[in-house]
Amino acid sequence: PAMLPLPNFKTNKNTGQNCPTYSFTITYPSHQTINSVIMKFDKIILLGAAILAASPLPLEAKSRKGKGDVTMAVFSLNDFHGGFVRNDYKNIPGAPAVWQTLDSLKSVYPYNVTVAAGDNFGGSFFYAATKGVLLPVFYNDLGIRLSALGNHEFDDGQKALAQKWQGAPLRPAGWNLSYVCANVRNASGEIPAFAQPFASAEIPIGKGKSVKVGFVGLLASSTPSQASKSKIAGLTFDGRYTAVLDSVKRLPGYSSTVGNADLRLLLTHIGSRMSDGQPEWDDKDAANLQLLDDPTWNGILSAHSHQPVCGTINACHYPIVQGKWHGEYISVLKATINLKKRKVKKVEVELCPVNPNAVLGAPQRRLQSQIDSLLTHTKTQGGAPLGMQLATAPQTLEHDRDHKHQQTVVGAIVCRAYAEAYRSSASLPDSAIIIGASHFGSIRAGFTKGPVSVLDVGEVLPFSNPLCAFRMTGRQLRELVEFGLHNQRYGWLQTGWLDVMLNQGRHVQSLSYYGPDGAHRYIADDTPVVLVADEFIVNGGDGYAPSFFPSSQKITSVQMPATTDAFVHYLQKIKTLPLK
Repeated sequence: PAMLPLPNFKTNKNTGQNCPTYSFTITYPSHQTINSVIMKFDKIILLGAAILAASPLPLEAKSRKGKGDVTMAVFSLNDFHGGFVRNDYKNIPGAPAVWQTLDSLKSVYPYNVTVAAGDNFGGSFFYAATKGVLLPVFYNDLGIRLSALGNHEFDDGQKALAQKWQGAPLRPAGWNLSYVCANVRNASGEIPAFAQPFASAEIPIGKGKSVKVGFVGLLASSTPSQASKSKIAGLTFDGRYTAVLDSVKRLPGYSSTVGNADLRLLLTHIGSRMSDGQPEWDDKDAANLQLLDDPTWNGILSAHSHQPVCGTINACHYPIVQGKWHGEYISVLKATINLKKRKVKKVEVELCPVNPNAVLGAPQRRLQSQIDSLLTHTKTQGGAPLGMQLATAPQTLEHDRDHKHQQTVVGAIVCRAYAEAYRSSASLPDSAIIIGASHFGSIRAGFTKGPVSVLDVGEVLPFSNPLCAFRMTGRQLRELVEFGLHNQRYGWLQTGWLDVMLNQGRHVQSLSYYGPDGAHRYIADDTPVVLVADEFIVNGGDGYAPSFFPSSQKITSVQMPATTDAFVHYLQKIKTLPLK
């Protein structure tokens, strides 16, 4: 047929609801071969299946179950990073669209629970500038009360983590968020008060019955290299994941929460990725994770690596799902459970893309108006409104964390801003050799062609870390650059006002300075320079040893703005973004 027919509606015997049914009349010339007929028929069936899959059918109408079977869904939002504001360049659909999509999923799967897999905030300038006032509102709307502990959960410090937005003016009454993490320990060897090793959730299914889902939390052991040292002081993160999970079963309360749950899941902020269509671990202790072969666990909710993941993992084929980041996808884990035998019969995983153009309902429109109000009235620490235009990008400039072994134009501009913040604060001439440097990952995006606002700047450089300056020799600078250009795990060191010449072996052959005055100066091993970088890299972040930044050489007499405001001031000065 040229097009599919419109559906007829018949009453479903089990639910009493009207469900779409389709009928087809297929005709074809007699001279066609059987094979071509089969191919055409397959295409029709596939098209019909696509329409049926997109229809909001009630759960019971989608598949016939055995007696006592119930299908329930666990929805997960991972690495949201405070992505409230829609940004088509970064594929961020915005919080209202995430909520709208989740509500649609809940209408299809009425027996459900929604959790988060960590990094709920951090990496978002909007979140930092608004002090996270909308996060408890949004998570309350989504029904999220359980979350894995992510490395960015430490961005505001352990005290703030323990308070969990208790002082937030918009925090809904009665809402709370519990963090689950079994492999974090404090100096006393105990799980800190802001976390718990496991938790459970009851899902009512009618007639006084419920399904119980148990969660055990895990956090990537690489967290010390991905969080500010001062924010995780006294904490350790155990990468012996299998041993941790074995020990959890002996903890008080495990039997009454996870042990007797109908469905038992690992809620993890540990990365995974797809390789040749198959999920695999993306973690420094991946070898330990691959040893996990315990029938206790029915599935894994993953996070941290910012990759869309869906399938099975390990030799025992655990279902695993990870919804990329920023709410671009919602992870769906569906389990069919026989209530009489209390047995999990089947677990399936899916990724549901969030449509940024979804028509919003009234509650979602209310959230959008709150976001718009904050964009209008919120200012940076330096007093710049989020909506203020600073400069113009003559063309799109990319800084892609999936292509991190390069010097980008955006990276160079950011690092020049750091150098100029020191030059201005110290009242030094353009000829003074001042080099800016940044780890690749602190720069989260590029710029699209056109006007550049304060919010755009903040999304490129969201962390607003303190800047630190050091007096160095040319040799010390060369050693830092040499390491930074071979940092395979975290990406190249980004620099500003620095020309790097490499030899055939891709090692640093020479360095030269070119400043805002346009003059070039060769940097010898004994040439004195000033290096400006953010606090994160100085304290060992992204694999940079603190010995690269000797405390005895730190300049404490010059006060500088934080990274994001330094960038704002610089763009206000140059007006147009350079292309190289």
